Amino acid sequence: MGASASVTWGAVFGATSYRAVARDDQGTTHNCTSTSISCQISTLSCGTIYTVQVIAVSDCESISNASYIFETAPCPPANPDAYRECSSNVILYSWAATNNTAYYMATALDSDGDIRECLTVDTSCYFTNMMCGKNYSFTVRSYYSGELNCNSGNTNPVTVVTAPCLPQNVYSTADCSVGTAIASWDQVEGAQSYVVEARGNRRDFYNCTSQGTSCMLTGLECGESLSVWIIAKNEFCPTDPVLGEVAETVPCPPQNVSAVETCSSTSATLSWITSSGAVFYISVATHSNGTVHTCVSMATECEFQGLRCGETYDAYVLATNMQCNSSNSEHVTLRTAPCAPVGVGVVRDCGVNQATVSWQTLQAGGQYTAVMENTNSPSLNCSTSGNTCNFPNLRCGLIYNASVTYHDGNCSSLPSTVNQIRSAPCDPQNITSVLQCDNNVATVTWNASIGAYGYTVMAYAPGQQQSVASCGTNGTSCQLISLPCGMRLNVTVQTQDSTCNSTAPTTDAAIITTAPCAPTNVTASLNCTSKIASISWNGALAVTGYLVTAEGSNGHTSSCNTTDTRCDITDLSCGQEYSITVVVKNGDCMSQASQPVILFSAPCQNTGIQAMLDCRTNTALITWTPGNGTLGFNATLHSTEDSHQHSCTTNSSSCNVTSLHCGERYNVSVTGYGQSCATSTKTLLTVDTAPCVPTQVNVSLSCQSDTATISWTASSGLVLYYVATAEGANGQTLTCNSSSTTCNISGLLCGQTYNVSVTAAGANCTAERSAVYRVKTGKYFK
Repeated sequence: MGASASVTWGAVFGATSYRAVARDDQGTTHNCTSTSISCQISTLSCGTIYTVQVIAVSDCESISNASYIFETAPCPPANPDAYRECSSNVILYSWAATNNTAYYMATALDSDGDIRECLTVDTSCYFTNMMCGKNYSFTVRSYYSGELNCNSGNTNPVTVVTAPCLPQNVYSTADCSVGTAIASWDQVEGAQSYVVEARGNRRDFYNCTSQGTSCMLTGLECGESLSVWIIAKNEFCPTDPVLGEVAETVPCPPQNVSAVETCSSTSATLSWITSSGAVFYISVATHSNGTVHTCVSMATECEFQGLRCGETYDAYVLATNMQCNSSNSEHVTLRTAPCAPVGVGVVRDCGVNQATVSWQTLQAGGQYTAVMENTNSPSLNCSTSGNTCNFPNLRCGLIYNASVTYHDGNCSSLPSTVNQIRSAPCDPQNITSVLQCDNNVATVTWNASIGAYGYTVMAYAPGQQQSVASCGTNGTSCQLISLPCGMRLNVTVQTQDSTCNSTAPTTDAAIITTAPCAPTNVTASLNCTSKIASISWNGALAVTGYLVTAEGSNGHTSSCNTTDTRCDITDLSCGQEYSITVVVKNGDCMSQASQPVILFSAPCQNTGIQAMLDCRTNTALITWTPGNGTLGFNATLHSTEDSHQHSCTTNSSSCNVTSLHCGERYNVSVTGYGQSCATSTKTLLTVDTAPCVPTQVNVSLSCQSDTATISWTASSGLVLYYVATAEGANGQTLTCNSSSTTCNISGLLCGQTYNVSVTAAGANCTAERSAVYRVKTGKYFK
């Protein structure tokens, strides 16, 4: 259908109709007639410039000089064509250029109704990112520059099919038994068929074709790891290959399977060469009793654990890729090393420090090796085909681990259970002793002995088999107590463990000379005159001296040293109870002290002696301060006039001496008596008794005076003066004093009777009055 143009004009008076004429540059005309002021010229050519004139028609046609030029819409592009790029799904759509065209609009319409447009001034458009597996219809139109709605209209459509979409969810599964693998995928848009290609690690290429969603690869070899690609195709394009999952064919069975000689009693090892397609290997060992052991390994070697010693096993290996297992390899025989000997025992002979190892012989033939091991000494070995071995001359004090192994000619067994044995303990060395002389206790020391749990120390008298003292300890020193005095003893130390003793050699014995014995039959006597104590005792043998000690009750100590069996102590304190002991000296030691002997020294002198005289009775009270050690006292008054004496005895500190003579002077002494001696008697003071009573009193009266002359015989004793007394019946008392034996009393009353007496006055006492002389005065005095 051609283009058309609508022509309008202004009305002309008198015109009955009008005719519009369009002429192109080739002279071709097109016209339309109308009785109105417009008409439409059709069948115009596209893309042509026309000049339009309008002629008014009545009876005549007008002549018009006016014209209007217009241009018809461009022609549709010619030769539209589309080129697809299968791998990128880019489509190039092109066409031929048209006249009077300002730009082109290309349109792509897919099978889902989606539209894509491309505006260009060129004669082609690139459509990118086109959807895979779609049918696209492409058209193009030309646009005139002046009018947006003036276009050529669409060209006839060009249809293009894009490449199929890439396959998705590609899975590959190998058949573990028949050498095939199935690849599967999801149906994709635009695909008409599929091609599956697989490349392995042993063979280059496998493929298959399918119009469905799966395909089978056949003729696959074992141990292949297949890289699988899938290509979707239509009649125009294939897709790029899509890599799927790796397909693993069944692994090849392991080859060159062999047993590895490890000589283990509890394990055995298989080895083989690498098997194609294997991820890891499973080894199987079967015992004749049906027990099955398995071993998994990623290497080409595997060790079966927990096997029984001295047994054979049938073994094979298979390879697996975790989806398929290969067929079993060839079978081989595994052998474990012989079993360790059982019933191992060890017996030791402490006397010669020897051990005997024995065991049960459960396997015939072969050889047994017994080993005695200690970390501090070389191992001892003994090989035999029997069941006992002797190990003489063991080192003392060591712990030996005894074990036995069996060798069958190829392999040795594991060592048997270890039996531990301790050899006899070593003899003690460097034995020394130190004696405590005061109690005859000896401390014995020595160097620790290897292997010793304890020690026993024994002291022997020369030539004796029975020890006189012993002690036990876990350390390296021990005290021998209660050793006999005055002996030379051999001291030995013997070590023990749980069942053995050392030999306790005499070559290393220590010598102890014990402290001397204490003296016996100690006696002590005191010479009361010299105050010297004499001590004696029985002598001891092999002594260097004696020490005598006297310890007083007040703490005073005195001693003497001698080599004799007697000794005098001269400086005893008075009044003490002395404990006297004797010790024997022998070199650096002293004996125990002898049994103490008690000796009382002479009592001390009494002090503070005083005498108080009872003048009336001529009794003297003697008092004193007792001297230490005095048990009793004797107070004695010796007359200075004659040899008579008066005394009293007491155990207190005072005593009354009675019946003293008047008019005498007495010397007073107090003697103290101790346990064995008395104090020396010594006059300490004098006492004068009261003068004797005057005698032969005579009174002479003078009749011419009131005086009486009194005379008497002098009194014995110390008289200072006399007192004459005249006592009248009327109560009158008259006296006179005189230092002689006469005295005058004056003032007598006449006619009175007087009792006249005389008393003697001493320094401290007045004597009893004399006999009364009665006298009567006359009636008258001149």
